[in-house]
Amino acid sequence: MSEDIYFLDAGQVKITAASVGISKKRWIAINENEITNNNYVDLMKSNRFDHLPIISDNDSVFYYFKTDKPNDYTSITKHKINYDDVISLDTNIRDVIDKFTATNRTFYFLTFHRKITGLITIGNLNCKQVQIFIFSLICELEKELGNFLNTNLQETDIKNWVKSKKKSDDPKDKYAQILHNYSQLIESDLENKLIEHFFLVDFFNIICDLMLFEKLEFTKNEWKSLISVNELRKRIAHPTKSLLDNDNNNIYQLKNRLDKINDIIFRLNNLKKH
Repeated sequence: MSEDIYFLDAGQVKITAASVGISKKRWIAINENEITNNNYVDLMKSNRFDHLPIISDNDSVFYYFKTDKPNDYTSITKHKINYDDVISLDTNIRDVIDKFTATNRTFYFLTFHRKITGLITIGNLNCKQVQIFIFSLICELEKELGNFLNTNLQETDIKNWVKSKKKSDDPKDKYAQILHNYSQLIESDLENKLIEHFFLVDFFNIICDLMLFEKLEFTKNEWKSLISVNELRKRIAHPTKSLLDNDNNNIYQLKNRLDKINDIIFRLNNLKKH
């Protein structure tokens, strides 16, 4: 029956360029016949825009203004929109990130049936929708790492590892708290596993310490380099922080960390099929 499609839905988070960008109906633009002197400069400067669409008489968009340098309004050039400036509005956000990095671009116009319908910039990636996409990916990673540990280790192995990490003289130590919370649930007859108390970094550390990365065909140095994805998780865990900034969290670093996450998930899934 047709309703079965809802029961078969895998529940994947689907974020598109349109859900991240801004619609033509809501963007700030300038009408072609209203351009006088340098009024577009004031409009871009007051809104801190590096790109400003130009609306033609028939409500189409064929041109735009762009600063020659980001956040520098002393030099602005008018450009004609060409094929390289556009992507479909239903482009998956992961593909959008890949295109930004592959082309070294900072914006794309969004199209629907070959008409310009919106705009997406790198700055738009600092939004809730992208955080939801990344959070979903990290949740999948943690779940797969947990299944991997449960398949390859006994609970006593995991418990012994946690004990080895605990600092006996610090009652507030993270690993002491993990053992305490785990023991309380056991005493309350509530079934649980130690890895349910792990943070993402703990999964990476136990796999590293017990050499389980070899099962995924990583070297030790390769596995250690993957721990950097934890920095991405920390940013998602604090939504008030910008996902991207001008320091070490740029679009290229974001792509690199997403690639690492997808590589680990791919190997974990392939391992289950062997």
